[in-house]
Amino acid sequence: LVSLPGTGDQAVRQGFHRLLRLPEAPLLQPQCAVPWNGANHPRATGKLVNPHAGCPDRPSWWKGANASTCTVFIQGMYEYAHYMQDHFDDNGWGCAYRSLQTCVSWYRMQFYSDKEVPGITEIQKLLQRIDEAHKDIVIGSKKWIGTVEGMYLLQDYLGVECRMMYCQDTSDMASQAPQMLQHLETEGTPIMMGAGDKAFTLVGLCFDGVSGEVAYMIVDPHYTGADTLKTILQKGWVGWKNLEFFEQSTNGGFINCCLPMRPR
Repeated sequence: LVSLPGTGDQAVRQGFHRLLRLPEAPLLQPQCAVPWNGANHPRATGKLVNPHAGCPDRPSWWKGANASTCTVFIQGMYEYAHYMQDHFDDNGWGCAYRSLQTCVSWYRMQFYSDKEVPGITEIQKLLQRIDEAHKDIVIGSKKWIGTVEGMYLLQDYLGVECRMMYCQDTSDMASQAPQMLQHLETEGTPIMMGAGDKAFTLVGLCFDGVSGEVAYMIVDPHYTGADTLKTILQKGWVGWKNLEFFEQSTNGGFINCCLPMRPR
């Protein structure tokens, strides 16, 4: 959509939403106008945007039947956050912080929030304030966080609700693929995943409802190199992952997922 006259006024926007039967999403704010002549998104910061768009709709190793296979991706745009960005060395411990940053960027780029994506030290300060278990966290330390902390931070910083999905192991996670699929179809937001002591961001799912075969489109925050899309895709830092990938990450342990909701 392009920006319509008078849409700087919330009441005018609400009227247009009712008239055009638009969903409850910030579609008509002036800053949502289509960028002129291929310009960048107005809230882009220079990081890679939607790198998964360079991947195929299904993994090359997919064996599911065409008729029963469904592929769904997140709705909208996000920026890929990973190790070593913003002149900050978090290699080896900051993966969940980066996954959180990716999720926050989604809300910014859909105009649900105008807050900046917080840096790692800012995230630690927020956590110190809102979570009793982290009241003594040393700001600037290499303190690992997980998806539960990610949920607390999304709720406080953006005011959005989240749903947690607890999986005992990869088999349990595979059995919950329909719920993940539904989340992507209805909410369309990235999912924070905590697999053992590693974090990932899920932005798509390929699922065969008959055989139960499932593949996960993962944006991996453990990447430490430059934002070169060709390299990232060729090396698999963004791409389809199977259950074996998560088994190796967890050593057969638990997987927790934070499913953020759209504001209502």
